[in-house]
Amino acid sequence: MAQTNQVPANYASAGAPPPSEEHFFELLHEFDTATLITRVRESGDLHGRPMAVAEVGADGTLWFITNVDSTKVLEVRADSRALVSLQSSRRFVTMNGHLELVPDHEKVTRIWKEAYRRWFDGQSDPELVLLRFTPFDAEYWDNSGAHGVKHAFEAAKAYLRGQKVSPSDGEPEADARVVL
Repeated sequence: MAQTNQVPANYASAGAPPPSEEHFFELLHEFDTATLITRVRESGDLHGRPMAVAEVGADGTLWFITNVDSTKVLEVRADSRALVSLQSSRRFVTMNGHLELVPDHEKVTRIWKEAYRRWFDGQSDPELVLLRFTPFDAEYWDNSGAHGVKHAFEAAKAYLRGQKVSPSDGEPEADARVVL
């Protein structure tokens, strides 16, 4: 995997993942809900909806459980390209990738959460199908913790000076684009 920020030479030589890539995977595991955005075939419009994240794979793959007759399944069958957006009050991730329908009841059993009974008759519901989202790139913004304090300080300083906030260069844990 590559990333677009400069990586210190010691990371590449030590074989460790770049700091932005490592932080991306840490962030990804913190979200339990995503907005899944697909394309409507007839109009070309984009269609987004919130989805519970059933599982996050080690490679950034996201798994969702849905109904085989849902609108999103029809959209995926027509065009597998998708965008996933994940957000909390101070952390944001967007990922471009492809969706695939996966009829795997063994996997459903492994990743099933009791909260899904709101939408399904249980893990053996014949209407269930998995959606596997495989990302090819992602971008994140993390304004939590020390980064958030630093960002708030820089924003206040810029405001008092009548300036705009500059993007954070060289801070891979605050903002980065990763290619997966």
